[in-house]
Amino acid sequence: MMTPYVVTRHYRAPEVIMGISYSTNADVWSIGCIFAELISGEVLFPGTDQIDQWQKIVERLGTPGPEFTSRLQDTVRTFIENRPIYAPRPWEVLFPDEMFPPMDTNRLSAPTARDLLSRMLVIDPNHRISVEDALRHPYVSPWYDPAEVDAPAPRNYDSAVELNEHTADEWKGD
Repeated sequence: MMTPYVVTRHYRAPEVIMGISYSTNADVWSIGCIFAELISGEVLFPGTDQIDQWQKIVERLGTPGPEFTSRLQDTVRTFIENRPIYAPRPWEVLFPDEMFPPMDTNRLSAPTARDLLSRMLVIDPNHRISVEDALRHPYVSPWYDPAEVDAPAPRNYDSAVELNEHTADEWKGD
């Protein structure tokens, strides 16, 4: 059963907050929130509960359109439709150039970072950037290594190892 009580509230995707189905794309939202926090030094959507969380999101990103709201339960849709309508704040206002360190490359520029944020922090998950596309985005691609991303999963963890004391070298293993 899918539940809205996943993810720390400040990083919870709108579809999770609003109780509609979610997928791994919700993680893209969460990563976008963390990325924004790294840039600004503060939580982007510091809601105190689900309603306040939603309010913080729409105040900055704007009220979603009917394509998103039509997928909500009737009571949730009515709630949103009876709230004030907000226009999205420009990304240059949310994340002005001064928030970014000067870079010698266009790839790691403030506009490139804002572009990635603008694709990650999209209320409607159907229009949010995918994990695959985010990895290929110019801001991330310098660190993207397909061999690392597509590597086989690590071996299963054996909790029996915790029953004894070990040196740091023994913990590091092979």
